[in-house]
Amino acid sequence: MRSTNGRNNILRSARDTFADKGFDGASIRDIAQTAGLSLSALYYYFPSKQEALYELVHTAYTWYVEHCRAVIADVDDDVVDQLAVAVRYLARYRMENVSVSTVLLRDTERLTGDNAVRVKELQREAREIMGDIVQAGIDSGKFRVSSAALATRAIHSICNSLSLWYRPTGDLTPDMIERDFTQYSMRILGIDPDEAELDRLLALPVNQAGMLDFIADTN
Repeated sequence: MRSTNGRNNILRSARDTFADKGFDGASIRDIAQTAGLSLSALYYYFPSKQEALYELVHTAYTWYVEHCRAVIADVDDDVVDQLAVAVRYLARYRMENVSVSTVLLRDTERLTGDNAVRVKELQREAREIMGDIVQAGIDSGKFRVSSAALATRAIHSICNSLSLWYRPTGDLTPDMIERDFTQYSMRILGIDPDEAELDRLLALPVNQAGMLDFIADTN
């Protein structure tokens, strides 16, 4: 019987190996060495680096979708409030999971066959969390943009960029980034919140941690 600890150890090793070398530059032997396992022991869990990548990406997207929906459910039905917590959660997720996010955004396209089909559906579901809020805001007249799809892509782009440049040792703190990115996202949607409104939006609960538990960054 496969052990959960063994699987998680390999997922962490796959995360670190792919983040460091990229999917094309990494080998299944690299993952095994990072995990401190023999090749035969690693094959017991995953028969190829393609399957290791799929399990890592699938786990990360599934976790994000579940926890982001929970965060949004904790606030009322106001689309501005929902958008604010969705943006804050995505920013936290990227900052607290830089290595995983690097792999998700760079290497997911290396998945093939049924693995690619299943993950593309998860990617769509993840995008639609924000997209549905934006569309509801347009329909209600609160968001003053013509295309929910383009606005959603713009918001995702600024949050996703965190995996490229954010580091915990930098000058910008997570609280500073969360505040500014909330403001930027609102401006994309035609709203320019003042400091009091930003304070209110930043006080909304985002109680679900952005950390991906057993495959989170630990440095």
